[in-house]
Amino acid sequence: MPERPRPVVIPLSDVEPIPAEDAPTKVRISRIITRAKHGSNLTQGVCWMDPGEQTNRWSSAAEDNTAPGDHWYGPVDETYYIVEGTLRFTWDEDVVDLKPGDTVYLAPGWNYHLANVSDEPAFFVYNMTPAQE
Repeated sequence: MPERPRPVVIPLSDVEPIPAEDAPTKVRISRIITRAKHGSNLTQGVCWMDPGEQTNRWSSAAEDNTAPGDHWYGPVDETYYIVEGTLRFTWDEDVVDLKPGDTVYLAPGWNYHLANVSDEPAFFVYNMTPAQE
């Protein structure tokens, strides 16, 4: 019988950031909880975005509908909790500014984009299920 995943505490300082050029959405992230490392059904991570920085577009559609340079996750549920900064969140049908204390749910089946529109760095926590790695 496989061993059950165990509770674990992961200090952010113990997780190596993924540089923007290597990250799927082209901004600096750290994947804190993953299937590969923790047996989790979700991925949790954090993201840092400098003023003026923006992601590529990414998709959670059932079929890959991305342009070159964009990223396709497949159908995933995703949430963001904004800790610092103001992020302009664009999806297929609307544009919304996210501020500290806001949570946004990204439903599967849409295309998304984020831009830091503030004069300060932005930082947010994200969760994605099913886990990506």
